[in-house]
Amino acid sequence: MNAHTAPAVVLVADDEPTMLELVTRHLRTIAQPKLEVIEASDGDEAWRLARERLPDLVVLDVMMPGMSGWEVCRKIRQDASLAHTGVLMLTGIGESLNETTSPLFGADEHIDKPFDFEKLDELVQRVLSKRAAQREAVPRPMVGKRTSLVGNGVGGPAKAAATARSKSKRPAKKAKPAVTPHATRSSSKKKSAKADKKGHGTMAAKKAKKGAKKSKKGAKKGKKK
Repeated sequence: MNAHTAPAVVLVADDEPTMLELVTRHLRTIAQPKLEVIEASDGDEAWRLARERLPDLVVLDVMMPGMSGWEVCRKIRQDASLAHTGVLMLTGIGESLNETTSPLFGADEHIDKPFDFEKLDELVQRVLSKRAAQREAVPRPMVGKRTSLVGNGVGGPAKAAATARSKSKRPAKKAKPAVTPHATRSSSKKKSAKADKKGHGTMAAKKAKKGAKKSKKGAKKGKKK
């Protein structure tokens, strides 16, 4: 392992507090390679941390509350984002059962309790070396920070702020003048008055025309007489 790279992340999951403390404390004392050790006290927490931290190695007990170690191992093997993650089963279910079952769920190595620290160190080194090439292609997630990358690489709160600024720069549309019922009635009355006036004017013109015709007829009759 390159000395300039970040320490390998090792997740230890065991529901027995004494065993959990013993294993994590020992792994933190290893100088070469230097390890960053995180811990989980049950299967559900182990799976959550595996998804969040993308560890390089998971040391799993089998019998735990919630998800068993086998279930966690199976889910790790089914998740493409954890293809680089090695799995070491560390459990007291019995050497023969551990040896038979662990490979079925995709574990890289297994060790039975009680165990020897030298043997544990050897297996940790072996699994990390086995997965080294895959691990180099995985970006290290930032602890406590979750970034949602969308399209151009801007997401989450940053994307929301950019969208708000973009909307604020758009020119406001001119509002159409509101049409009140009173204005509508007034307009209708004006139109009606114009129509009435036009109607009256037409009728008066017709009557005047008829009167003129009668006067001409009367004048003609007078001349004949």
